Amino acid sequence: MKIAITGKPGTGKTTLIKRIYRELSAKGIKISGFYTEEVRENRTRTGFDIVMLPSEKRLIFARKKEGAPRIGKYRVFVENIEKAIEFLQPASILIIDEIGKMELLNPSFREFIIKSLKEEKNILLTYGMGIERKIKELIERTCRVFILTPENREKLAFNILKNLEYL
Repeated sequence: MKIAITGKPGTGKTTLIKRIYRELSAKGIKISGFYTEEVRENRTRTGFDIVMLPSEKRLIFARKKEGAPRIGKYRVFVENIEKAIEFLQPASILIIDEIGKMELLNPSFREFIIKSLKEEKNILLTYGMGIERKIKELIERTCRVFILTPENREKLAFNILKNLEYL
C-alpha cells in the first residue's frame, strides 16, 4: 500500500507523519525512513534537518547560509539526502517526509523515489504541492492521496493508521 499526504505549508504534514510513526512503532511495526524537521533559533526558522527513522540520527539538510544550491533563502546540503537514502533499512513501511523542491535537487533521491513508487513497497510519504509535474503525477498515479487540512487532521490520522496497521 502506498499512501501520500499533501497540503499547504504549515498544515501539519510532518506532525502527522511523526504521530503515525509513533503509533505504528508502538505496535511493533518495523519502519524505516526519515522526516524533515524545522530548525529554530530564538523562534526563527534557520533551516531543516533530516531525522532518520528509527534511529533519530540527524543530518543537516538546509540552512540560511551562503552557498549553492539554493531554494529561496536556504542553502541545501543535497549530499545529506543521499546519505539518508543509504541509511535506509529493510522494513514493513518506508516513510518519506517530504518529497519537495529541496529534496528533488538530488538526482539520486529523484531516482530513488521513482524506483520506490514503481516497486511493491509499503510507503507513507508527504509531498509539496509545488513539486514538478512528472513526480507529482507519478505519486498521484501510484498512491492513495490524502489532502491534509487543519479541519481534517484528526480524522485523517485515524484513517491512515487504520489502513497501515494491518500490513
